[in-house]
Amino acid sequence: MEFEEYNSIISGITDELQKIADRTANQALVGSANSANPMFVALMQRHAQLTRLSSELTERMIALMSNGA
Repeated sequence: MEFEEYNSIISGITDELQKIADRTANQALVGSANSANPMFVALMQRHAQLTRLSSELTERMIALMSNGA
């Protein structure tokens, strides 16, 4: 993976995480940000997937950069 590709993927992840944050904030305002709301649960699951993917990609990029130094 090249650094530019990493940046592009991380940027997409960040954008999606922001959309999740906006949607859950709206749900909180109307009192539906809870485990009884399947949409909220799905957003939280997607958030967990994205943060895990971001972490894995960052660790991989750090390893690649360390080996190339």
